[in-house]
Amino acid sequence: MTNIPKKLGNVEVNRYIDVALLVFLLVFPLVAPGFRVELMGRFVCYAIFALSLDLLWGYAGLLSLGHAVFFGMGGYMIGLCYQIQNGLPAFMTREKITSLPWFYLPLKNPIEAAAMGIVLSAIVAMLLGFFMFSSKIKGVFFTIITLALAQMFTSLIINMQKYTNGFNGLQGIKRFAINGHAQIGKIPYYYLIVIIGALAFVFCLWLTKRRVGKVATSIRENESRLGFLGYKASNYKILILTISGALAGLAGVLYAPATSSITTVDIGIAASTAAVVWIAVGGRGNLTGAVVGTLLINWAQSLLSDNFATFWQLILGAVLLIIIFFIPNGIIGQILNLQRRRKNANQRLDADSADGQDALLEKEA
Repeated sequence: MTNIPKKLGNVEVNRYIDVALLVFLLVFPLVAPGFRVELMGRFVCYAIFALSLDLLWGYAGLLSLGHAVFFGMGGYMIGLCYQIQNGLPAFMTREKITSLPWFYLPLKNPIEAAAMGIVLSAIVAMLLGFFMFSSKIKGVFFTIITLALAQMFTSLIINMQKYTNGFNGLQGIKRFAINGHAQIGKIPYYYLIVIIGALAFVFCLWLTKRRVGKVATSIRENESRLGFLGYKASNYKILILTISGALAGLAGVLYAPATSSITTVDIGIAASTAAVVWIAVGGRGNLTGAVVGTLLINWAQSLLSDNFATFWQLILGAVLLIIIFFIPNGIIGQILNLQRRRKNANQRLDADSADGQDALLEKEA
């Protein structure tokens, strides 16, 4: 029993924050009005998206400015599913399309469409990783290619208007109404998002503790040294990008029904860079920072825009600059650093105390 406080003291403080966040999210619908619950559900989807990017950037050191492409793939798969439930959607009939294209047929079932959104995101991420990492592309060149990918995907969605409704996006996406049954209620769907988000977080945490996560951290710190140890870094980077893409697709699949829409605003460069800012504020490379940063910034944006409609962006921008300049490791990163310093200081005190006792015993002897 005497070892329990010591063991609890060795647990990283962000694990306590994780538990507190989960409890907060579970009780949130009991204390908040309905529209706030819908907002929180959307922000939890963003948090899953940020987790996927934190795996890639925070652990493997691969900064993607086009990660919203995978988010958009998931969202558009489930969005197109509900556009074709009652035959041809209006945007197709306007373009004089008389029959449903064959490649939309697998999207009739919402569960299959959701699975396709996740799998397609993973496959595209894997192929992208294979071509880039096999060609030894890394660093800023990887970032530039992902930036171009985001622009290409956005242009594709806009130009294929007769199949995607272009710049207008997809509206009226239901919360997983299956075979004519009523869609899931707002509160049950919120809890579904929270549960899936918690499972995604636990999966990411488990992954970072395994060999894949440790190799990813080694890639970030010193990729060239991995080759001398017999590891093929490109294979691990492909795997991490694939998992990251699948998680981003999952976030998009949950997000589109939560907001009843998906548009090009949600899939382009702006959405990708927003996730980078969330992680930078919360702290990268510890998962908790991605969630905390996402929730803090999005709630700040929502509340500031409600109360300071004319200059809320100026206030939020100033706060972000202060955090990034004065807390470069992010909020959670700074808390973890303080905990480690305190732990190291205590260990030095214990060592000095032990040395003093040994010296006293020697003197008495």
